[in-house]
Amino acid sequence: MVKYLFVIAVCLTSLFGNAAQDKANSFANVKAAQTKNLITFLFQNEEKYLDKKGNVDSILVLKTLQDNALLELYSKEPQELELTFITKQNPLLFMRVVTEALNSMGYNFFITKKALKTSDEFSWSISISAQNTPSPLLLNDNLKAHGCVILNIAKVNNNWIYTIDSRDAKIDTIFIVEKIRTNLKKPLVPYMIAANENVNTITFWAHASDHWFPKISFYTQNLQLIRTVEQDKRTQNIKIKPPKTAAYIKVEDKYTLENIKRGLSVLIE
Repeated sequence: MVKYLFVIAVCLTSLFGNAAQDKANSFANVKAAQTKNLITFLFQNEEKYLDKKGNVDSILVLKTLQDNALLELYSKEPQELELTFITKQNPLLFMRVVTEALNSMGYNFFITKKALKTSDEFSWSISISAQNTPSPLLLNDNLKAHGCVILNIAKVNNNWIYTIDSRDAKIDTIFIVEKIRTNLKKPLVPYMIAANENVNTITFWAHASDHWFPKISFYTQNLQLIRTVEQDKRTQNIKIKPPKTAAYIKVEDKYTLENIKRGLSVLIE
């Protein structure tokens, strides 16, 4: 009896269809009739998958597919994947945040295919060669951690298209307790330290065995460069008063990070 009810539900729903089913089918890229029928059954209650604005909740659809083993993100051979990210907010900060989110998932190498800025939005398309398609659910978690909200996800062939609200975007920074001298680990990438208008001075010390040629850059919240301080001679310590508009401080060596391989010390006052 249950089997017949399932078949009837599938048949009735397939006559009308709904946006949640269409979205699910595009993500799953289904071919087998049995799989199509299962998706039709799972998403027959369209309202369950709509957000407060009446749009299909892409994340909820993807989670349902994953929970039912219908989300295939693995390929036997490496394939060229395209990811497109769209936002209405600042492009520089947006690209940095998306890059950090992908890097945290192990995707460190990709090529920009297109970057387009119009009066309405910014679109950034990248190409990745991989066996595993970046998990949309894991990417959603990483973007959330960076203050971003995914508004919609679409899939066209091998192109995953993300529309993102990045108005509260924030990049990864090192947490520094004020008025306490802090030792920083060996940098694999330049240090990025958060700043605010209450920071009066920031002092850096290099290890006695290192040869540091400081390059310190100050950026606004939107990652617009304010100014850069550089030294052409080996420096043991340097004390700087950051601009009041600085939100981020990037600290590196002018030539190579190997010059500060033992790490720096920092004091914010």
